[in-house]
Amino acid sequence: MAEEKAEKKKARMNKRARKRLCCAAILVIIALFVLGVLWIGGRSAFQSAEKKLAAIEAARAIPDEENAALIYSQLVDDYDEGSLWPDILNRETDALTKSEPWLSKDYPELADWLNEQQGTISKLLEASKKDECRFPISIDPQAMADRMQLLRTMRRWAYLLVRAGNNDMAEGRLDAGLEKYLCLVQMGRHMRQQPVLVEYLVGTSIEALGLAAVARLTVEGGATETHLKMIEAALPQTKNNWSEDSSILREVERLCSRIRYSPLRRLILVWRYREYREREIFDRIHDIYLRSLASGRGNRILIVLRRYETKTGKWPKSLDEIQSSLSEEILTDPFNSGSFVYKLTDDSFRLYSRGKNNIDEDGSYRGAADDWPIWPPIGRKTDDGDKKS
Repeated sequence: MAEEKAEKKKARMNKRARKRLCCAAILVIIALFVLGVLWIGGRSAFQSAEKKLAAIEAARAIPDEENAALIYSQLVDDYDEGSLWPDILNRETDALTKSEPWLSKDYPELADWLNEQQGTISKLLEASKKDECRFPISIDPQAMADRMQLLRTMRRWAYLLVRAGNNDMAEGRLDAGLEKYLCLVQMGRHMRQQPVLVEYLVGTSIEALGLAAVARLTVEGGATETHLKMIEAALPQTKNNWSEDSSILREVERLCSRIRYSPLRRLILVWRYREYREREIFDRIHDIYLRSLASGRGNRILIVLRRYETKTGKWPKSLDEIQSSLSEEILTDPFNSGSFVYKLTDDSFRLYSRGKNNIDEDGSYRGAADDWPIWPPIGRKTDDGDKKS
């Protein structure tokens, strides 16, 4: 009897083991099937993404002689990045010489360093004469690393140009200083022609540096009518093209993601946070884009304000007095489709956007306040001695 029970128990255990083995085999087959589908689908998506990127690259192609990217790339190869940052700069000197005109006699070592950088400056000015710039879209890790190196160097070039321009302005070389400021604006535009997020953002920051310098020259730097016309011709367009820009940026970002990540990793990314992350990132970039657009429109308003002051000897009481000289688009705050805020001060004026909340917060850009200053620029002291930030 005991032997019979033991046999039955053994038979049941063997049956359960066979069932478990069978289930495990089925699960393995299903997993292999899913992985196969993912591999085939991933391979197909990879090939499709490569073809679409190739089509985008083909549509962007321009002759080498028209491409400023070749000058930038050669400049990176020829110059040591370490030479683009003077060891003599401390925090205070760094901030001042980037934001205000400065004299060589006050900073002789910095002036000597600038003289050593004339070759780099000349090549950057050469690149700025070209309207188009096309870097290849980077996919593989080495190409991406090289591109990040280029972007870091371009930021250093931007600070080099603005320092050199500020030195020119302080010493009365207005034409030379303006050329460097406009080179900055063009450099930023060159990078914003790239359909890759990080390059687009670097371009926006470089352009902003140039626009702030141009605004200072326009309002208080002694710009002549000839200078004002040069600035007008070089300023970025005033139309809101975010829909077009963001569309190509999103498309390239998604295509690059398909190529860089395996199908399984892409599936996890999409499931966890891809959609939310993309929306959050592009919302932030949209805000940055609107700041740049507001600054571009604002600079055109500053030019007309300067012409009014030159003609009458005083700043207008309101923007209504210069409205006929500007298009409705330029006078429209891109953040809220309202009007820019213009207020007279003791000896000058303030011009700013009300920001997305469309509330006049006295030009403040700190804490919860989201006004965007155009003049005076961020960091400049106002009549009451406070800094606007």
